[in-house]
Amino acid sequence: MTAAEQYSEPCHPSGAGPDRDGLEPAATWAGDTIAAQHFGSPEEIRAALLPEQLAEFDDAFNAALAIAGQTLRLDPLRHVLRMWPRQALMTEWDPEGHRQMLATAVEVQRIGRSRSGSVPWSEVKAELGL
Repeated sequence: MTAAEQYSEPCHPSGAGPDRDGLEPAATWAGDTIAAQHFGSPEEIRAALLPEQLAEFDDAFNAALAIAGQTLRLDPLRHVLRMWPRQALMTEWDPEGHRQMLATAVEVQRIGRSRSGSVPWSEVKAELGL
């Protein structure tokens, strides 16, 4: 998978339609406002990440810049600057918990299936009434 494919802006259907720049509205997370207040620049985002996340952030940011330069669309850069403050905020809130979550994600990708005892997302959503 190329960096362009990995870091491309996902489609988020929305009744609101594109904004004035022609970009689709961003999906929101409850912590987005807090994350944006804490991490207003790529430099601040990068400084808050775990050391093991730095190369991935650098790759995503550089790929987004390159794609934006080639396509003259800001979607890839906007995606990176929306997703990575979330990572920085979760790291700030609980560095060790975030590190464990990252390690679990790597393990699940490596073995290609959920860990023993995992609960499917559909069951979690049902329990939460979503």
